[in-house]
Amino acid sequence: MRKHVFRHFGFTVLAVLACMLMHSAHASEKPGIVIIIDDLGYRQSDKQALLLPKAVVFSILPDTPLATQLSRRADDQGRDVMLHLPMQALSNNRLLGPRALTADMYPSGIASTLEAALKSVPNARGLNNHMGSLLTGRRRPMQALMYEIHQRGLFFVDSRTTSESLAQRVAQEHGVPSAHRHVFIDHQQSETFMNQQLRQLETIAQQHGVAIGIAHPHPSTLAFLSEQLPELNARGIELISMSTYFARQQPARLGNSVSGARVAAPR
Repeated sequence: MRKHVFRHFGFTVLAVLACMLMHSAHASEKPGIVIIIDDLGYRQSDKQALLLPKAVVFSILPDTPLATQLSRRADDQGRDVMLHLPMQALSNNRLLGPRALTADMYPSGIASTLEAALKSVPNARGLNNHMGSLLTGRRRPMQALMYEIHQRGLFFVDSRTTSESLAQRVAQEHGVPSAHRHVFIDHQQSETFMNQQLRQLETIAQQHGVAIGIAHPHPSTLAFLSEQLPELNARGIELISMSTYFARQQPARLGNSVSGARVAAPR
């Protein structure tokens, strides 16, 4: 009995010390920002994104002319690769492209569509939504999707194309490592605007430790990021990958009771 008590006490002390060390390590880190480049795969000019710092994450549209090539080249560089999965929007669904998820799909259709999309973007470690202002606000398709994501050991980033999105909440319920976009950097194509958005992203990171920005492979955006990202370190900001983002969130996730939850297959 005494041995059991001492063993339990020793384990508790070690656990507390480990948590203190992790907290200390995270406290000493610079604020970090993640930059995800969406909508990759259609244009030859998208290859210019390969010149950006290696921490920049590529999110590639499925079944596009350059999808597989860009995915493999980005992975060879050591980048995090994501699938940029089209999802039904409230409008402009003609712009979704191939392998889109729609509200009328059964769970089996969502599963098969996701599987086919992932085949065209090999090495994808996670995914985020392309459009999706309708679908991400609906619980049943999100439950079916997050079940499949969990089964494949992937992560999910909510692009937050609507304030009504349930995607990250449902991801958490299914034990899927998840995050959401804080700032869109380039929905106006001017250097002044992009600079303003990047500074906003940095401010969020300074306040909360990490922040996620999404940009697109417009030539002007790639030129802007090529100039600005190397300057982050001098401003006390670290450019990090999604893998590093989730590594920094690990202590918080360990305390989340749903992180290891078993979820039944959707019907």
